[in-house]
Amino acid sequence: MRSCDDCPGSTVCSGHNLHPVMVRVYDLFAAGTTDKFDILIALDDEDEAILERHSVNVSQVCWTKAALLAIVEVVGRLGLADEDISADDMEARVFETIRTARDAFARFPWHLDELVEQAPDLYALLQDNCPRDELCDKLSKRAFVKVCKAIAYA
Repeated sequence: MRSCDDCPGSTVCSGHNLHPVMVRVYDLFAAGTTDKFDILIALDDEDEAILERHSVNVSQVCWTKAALLAIVEVVGRLGLADEDISADDMEARVFETIRTARDAFARFPWHLDELVEQAPDLYALLQDNCPRDELCDKLSKRAFVKVCKAIAYA
């Protein structure tokens, strides 16, 4: 995963710290809260503290890292489903999840094209953190990259 030139790395990285807030933005957006002001109001005090602390002088690379880490996390949640799902259904759910994330993050200064550039690394990260291997195995690297390209170039 790419980091900015000033990044101290690890848990001090702005992208790393901002990604949980991006996940909450995704959750709110996916639940129907699409207005940016309504989303800001819905964020809790901890989220606001993170934004205040880590969004000052943050580069676009950091916002991109935060968005991509959030996408990996929300796609990884698809593996938590108890149902038996086909590979085609899994690909369709991944497509819908990433498309929703793209829309939810549209007002943040991140590079959508990095979704394609870093798709192989994102897939590896997803596989490393998959909660249920039997479900994540149904999503091939080729299918994941194809979904990322379709969303980025739509």
